Amino acid sequence: MEVLLGLLAIESMSGYDLGVSIRASVGHIWNESYGQIYPNLRKLAAGGFVTSKTEKQKGKPDRRIYSITEKGLERLAKWLAVPPQPEIPRNELLLKLFFGAQVSPELMIRHVDLMVEREQAVLSELTRLEREEITQMQQYPGAPYWKMAARFGQMELESHLRWARETLDELHKMTGKQRSAADIREEKKHAGK
Repeated sequence: MEVLLGLLAIESMSGYDLGVSIRASVGHIWNESYGQIYPNLRKLAAGGFVTSKTEKQKGKPDRRIYSITEKGLERLAKWLAVPPQPEIPRNELLLKLFFGAQVSPELMIRHVDLMVEREQAVLSELTRLEREEITQMQQYPGAPYWKMAARFGQMELESHLRWARETLDELHKMTGKQRSAADIREEKKHAGK
């Protein structure tokens, strides 16, 4: 819910606009679906943290615009003051790689290649956001903070990509040289016949 308060502290928006804003700004580090946004807006309104008004639109359905209240700003400030909780690491690629001896190195190469493709696309988008959009929004007090968050994401992704290059080099060396545990089991099974 705090992501909604944070965005509403920047400017008033509809639920739809909040979803668009999340994807365009913090979506690389925090995700909220429309299925979460609208119920959370209702909860925030019931708690007095946001208010809403109906905005008439010509030829379109009316839309509800949400604004943060003083109480909402206080809640946001309290949340910002609490140290972040450590994340519980869950990385399926690393888990599969850990058990990679059970399959051929080629399969792990495909998994790492997919990760490189995805993360390179996100890195390109973060770099574009920082260069184009955040630079154009210097009038907002939050712009330096947005740039810091984008830079963290860039550096983290650059680190992942360096790791991927090293890992791919090792996996390519292993192809043809190392038999997988599955190959060894299969050989033992046939030897026992």
